[in-house]
Amino acid sequence: MRGDRGGPARKETFPLPDDVCVVPPGLSRTLIVAPKGGEPATIASLTVSIETLHRCLGEEELRYRLAQLRDTYPAVRFDPVLAAMVKAVVAASEVGADDLYAQSAAQFIAAHILSPHTAGSAKSAGALTSPQLETILTYMRENLEQPVSLDDLASLVSFSRFHFVRCFKAATGSTPYRYLTELRIDLARKYLENGNDTIARIGQRCGFSGAEHFSRSFRRIIGCTPSHYRSMRA
Repeated sequence: MRGDRGGPARKETFPLPDDVCVVPPGLSRTLIVAPKGGEPATIASLTVSIETLHRCLGEEELRYRLAQLRDTYPAVRFDPVLAAMVKAVVAASEVGADDLYAQSAAQFIAAHILSPHTAGSAKSAGALTSPQLETILTYMRENLEQPVSLDDLASLVSFSRFHFVRCFKAATGSTPYRYLTELRIDLARKYLENGNDTIARIGQRCGFSGAEHFSRSFRRIIGCTPSHYRSMRA
């Protein structure tokens, strides 16, 4: 397994059949297969559309997760579940499975790839200390009206983005994006209950990129639109 991200080429080998290579959007990789003993090897390549990935995660959270996948480059890992699913898709394709099967399989594979199923890895690599976590949360609270990037947060504790996300979720049970969004929504609720600003202005004051982003995030977390929430609290 060879690849280049603008630096020295990296090489990694893996035994078949249950190791997989995940190639996130924006990366390219060259796969070199050299089976031992002269036995033939079969490689299955499956592409999951970005639209399918969006069905699993919102745009911004998906961007964070794909960044994590890129940080694990070259992302070769033992994953018998994913390997078995790809084999099943190949077998189904050979016997003429319909589009519904393909769509269902793609949705399962997308959810499997995007789920942070790395339990225990954050602890083994070094967890966030209580002072570090408080530093991050304080920064979030003090910058709710400003754009906050994953790099901004990771730099506070000198972690890589990928390591930071794993450690933050291990400490809080939530991704940084989700946690920050919930803080912003909590602030927005106070503005909706106690002020006369327009919905758009409140979204802006709480750090959302636009009225649609604010409304969508509010509905996802609270269960109703900001305007409906305000009318119920009037």
